[in-house]
Amino acid sequence: MVAVKPELVSLSDEVWQRLRSRLEGLTDDEYLWDPTRGSWSIHERDGAWRHEWVQPSPEPAPFTTLAWRLWHLIDMYGEDRAPLWLDVSPHGEPIGLDDPNGASPSTAGGALALLEAAHDRWDAHLALVTEEALGEQIGPVGGGYAERTRGSYVLHMLDEFVHHGAEVSLLRDLWRWQRPLHDDPLVDRAMRGDLTVAEEVVGLDAAAGELMRAAAAYGRWDLVVGLVRAGVAVPTLGRTPLHQAAGAGELAVVQLLVAHGGDVAATDPLFHAPPIEWARFLGHQHVVDWFDALTAP
Repeated sequence: MVAVKPELVSLSDEVWQRLRSRLEGLTDDEYLWDPTRGSWSIHERDGAWRHEWVQPSPEPAPFTTLAWRLWHLIDMYGEDRAPLWLDVSPHGEPIGLDDPNGASPSTAGGALALLEAAHDRWDAHLALVTEEALGEQIGPVGGGYAERTRGSYVLHMLDEFVHHGAEVSLLRDLWRWQRPLHDDPLVDRAMRGDLTVAEEVVGLDAAAGELMRAAAAYGRWDLVVGLVRAGVAVPTLGRTPLHQAAGAGELAVVQLLVAHGGDVAATDPLFHAPPIEWARFLGHQHVVDWFDALTAP
């Protein structure tokens, strides 16, 4: 039989690395940011930082801040349930709600440091459990889950880590997109698909081509069309708007770009492929057929 533990350890590592990479650059302002009035978060009360929480959870469930989500992840990674349910020796003291002296971190740096420590604790417990033990029932210590296997508990926890990690990523994306995306306001507007950008490109010359690249990179096809019709020269070097349109299956845009100087033979620097290969790889046969017909003898 195929061993289960290496698969679980590998998945746990992958989930952690993805979460950790999505937390790079977290600031205190973002950490405590409330994206909507009434979010559950962490606050200083009675001389300590605490997270908001009631049971049973109200309906509809409150929106939660990054600080709240990270504290929840810290608690899940660092709780004492793992050594108890996996029947292994505890690795250090509990981190999170099982720590009687624990408190929600008040800063992003503090939260990330505690999250690292909590993950290390989970990792150590997962490393200690044996392949055989994963197939055994949790037993009375699991309460209502006594008849579930320890392996099913690990899968449940990984599901929790994935779920909350996705919420963290979504909050970070929302924070980012509510702020300037680029130092150049025109490029920022092109990235967002602001069609009025096409009205302001007269005299920009090469810079206008970069606006078209930005619009194409984000699939802002109406703006790409607007820039072409405003007389902007279609970029022909590197990863071009024609590559992007072909890869997205936007045949009408592809045809317009080619009609206005788009180079069907241009190769991008990453895959070293012309636009037709982008269309082929991404499954847009109608675009491939059009390219083939265009270049047929």
